[in-house]
Amino acid sequence: MYAYRYTYQPNSTSKYNAYKSMGTASLDNSKSSGTATLKYTVQSSDTAKISVVISNSVSGEIDAVFAKIKASTSVSVSKSVSYTAGTSYSASLTIPAKKHGSITGYLPAIKTSGKIKIEHYDANSTDKYVISTTYKTVNTSYVPLTSDRHFVSKTW
Repeated sequence: MYAYRYTYQPNSTSKYNAYKSMGTASLDNSKSSGTATLKYTVQSSDTAKISVVISNSVSGEIDAVFAKIKASTSVSVSKSVSYTAGTSYSASLTIPAKKHGSITGYLPAIKTSGKIKIEHYDANSTDKYVISTTYKTVNTSYVPLTSDRHFVSKTW
């Protein structure tokens, strides 16, 4: 019997703060003579999913990317992270008189690229004899963070 073993070898891995937008809260304070405070609340419910870009990928390759990122980073990641409309966060913005303001909330992810090592081996042999080894490119891919959120505030 033959089997495959997948190993992800990243070339780059970094945190990407703006993976999935959770929506923008805004406030028009342009007609006021005093300051106003805008507090962020999630605008809509949705799910951010792992996005692995490999030509003709199979689930074992996607699992290998996820396993490597999970094992090699100090943050909690998941293949799928949901967020719910109406959830409030501590992000707030003081908007001066005669100005507009907004806060956009994002679900961050780990951004990665590299290659998958694919070993085709004999599962019946005691030493798991490797018959062939091939590689596939992993283009820019994302693994969502479970508990981190990022907020961008603007006034104009």
